[in-house]
Amino acid sequence: RAAKSFDCQQYSLAKLQADSIKILYPKAFEVRADALRLLLRIDHAESVTGLSYTDSLLAVNRERVAPLVEGLYLDKDVRYQDVGTYYNPNYRSEKNMGRTYVRPQVDEQGKHTIVAFRYGAPIEAHTLRFTAPDTAYVEVQATSQPYQMSDALGRTERTDFTPSPLGSVGSFVSLNKGNNIKVTLVGHKGTAQIPFSKADVAAFLQVYELAMVLNAIGELEKQHDELTRRIDFLARRMQSDSINQSE
Repeated sequence: RAAKSFDCQQYSLAKLQADSIKILYPKAFEVRADALRLLLRIDHAESVTGLSYTDSLLAVNRERVAPLVEGLYLDKDVRYQDVGTYYNPNYRSEKNMGRTYVRPQVDEQGKHTIVAFRYGAPIEAHTLRFTAPDTAYVEVQATSQPYQMSDALGRTERTDFTPSPLGSVGSFVSLNKGNNIKVTLVGHKGTAQIPFSKADVAAFLQVYELAMVLNAIGELEKQHDELTRRIDFLARRMQSDSINQSE
């Protein structure tokens, strides 16, 4: 019955039937060995099916990358960097001297970061808060100490924030994208309001979606590698037929 279930690709039922042989027939060593061989075949077949499904999802997600990076700037010096960072070109530093703003960005491996630039006296920022009109809000903590930069216009404090979990801020902004979201930079020496226009929201969501897709690709690539190794291992074991009849 287990073999017939396997032939019909009813793998869960086949495993249940094969597993029951050890309990029902503890002294039927040859049959139990055959059942273990069948369990290997089931595991191999399930892994092959899983790999096919994973590869399909990988192809779908990889196709989503090109339209999402369209219009974004890739900040990368190939001489020194293996991984570049995508963000909207309107947020390049040279275009925003003397401004207070947030720049959403994501590197090529899917690490999503929100960079806050505070022009003026430093406030030693540690928290970035997004508040909806109904006073619901979400906060993200700084991942490093802020540091200051000086230019001809004065001083700017930069603070990096990495949302965790990934969707915490992105889903909130997406849910409230039709409303006026207030962005507040909170520091040890005061707070600062940061403009967040409709264009800022659109740029934020583009980067957020790209981050989600790149993270999905990374996880699927790990699954692909794990399944490939497992399939190779099971194939070698089936070929060697190393099942001991007394197992």
